Amino acid sequence: MGKFLDTIKGALSLTTVEHENEREHKRSNEGSKISNQLLLSELVEHFEDQIEELSVGKRLLYPMSFNILMHPDDYNRTRESLPFVLPEVVAAFYGVIKRKAAASGGMNYAPPATYWFFQFSACGIKDTEDGHEDIIRRGEIVTTGSLTTFDIFKAQHTNVHSEANVHLSVKCQNSNTNDNNINMEALLGMEILSEGSYTFRFDKSLNEDSSRITSMSDAQPQGFAQLRWSAENGTTNVYEMMDDYIDISGAAETRQTRNILRIQSDAVIVSHVQIKYDRPTQTFSLAAYAKTRLNQREVPLSSGGVPHWIMLPKSNSRIFLNDSVSVEFNANPDLL
Repeated sequence: MGKFLDTIKGALSLTTVEHENEREHKRSNEGSKISNQLLLSELVEHFEDQIEELSVGKRLLYPMSFNILMHPDDYNRTRESLPFVLPEVVAAFYGVIKRKAAASGGMNYAPPATYWFFQFSACGIKDTEDGHEDIIRRGEIVTTGSLTTFDIFKAQHTNVHSEANVHLSVKCQNSNTNDNNINMEALLGMEILSEGSYTFRFDKSLNEDSSRITSMSDAQPQGFAQLRWSAENGTTNVYEMMDDYIDISGAAETRQTRNILRIQSDAVIVSHVQIKYDRPTQTFSLAAYAKTRLNQREVPLSSGGVPHWIMLPKSNSRIFLNDSVSVEFNANPDLL
């Protein structure tokens, strides 16, 4: 499978169920191509493996985020078809969920995320002592899946600590799905040349009509919460909380990561406020490191790097920073 899987295997001792003669066949089959039907079948097979593996008791659990890694030639050839292929993929997912729920007498199939996320990446060529080697060969697909959104491309451009692990299932074409905690160094070492992301809101009715699914696609996925504030010029700014923890910082902030809400105001200090989302309880909390009022009440200040968390109401909460900037906080309606 090339250098990508060599990296993964070195970090995880990940093994794939793949006979040596099948490997030799793939190596000699350089002219093979990825078809839209193959994309559909690989993603559905990965989904079926994981819904079987993750579901427990009366609760259906399944991945809602997929990264699809391909050779650049395959990526360039298939990317124009993806907006038409993916609604069929989501429709097939809904069919699997309905069949599993019906066979069990009515399991809870509430989604672990609010939208389906698909990321297609072209993996480049690595230099070796013998010349060049493809990370992934033509005609081959590697997919990773997770319960909630995991964006490999963005992870490579944020300050994710190298020792952090992320729980992903990895499926190599024509092999079993492996469920592992992958060290971030294995993923951040990938050479991704390009990426395309697609999102579709989860339909609670599990409607398999692909035209309806297409109408529910989003250019920008909705996060755990939305924060709004007005700039000094009067324009309204909107920030989607996509991470479990975010910092609200001011003009002196130099970090450029996704979990930083940067407000261009000298009245707001660096890490003025922290907000966290607790997934098991679906609740939000706030900690303040400088003068802050929440819905007109003064917030006790945290110090020494130890946050003093207070409950953050999910709807129409007003966060006043140093009596100068007002930020409106509203949780995703699906979390209310």
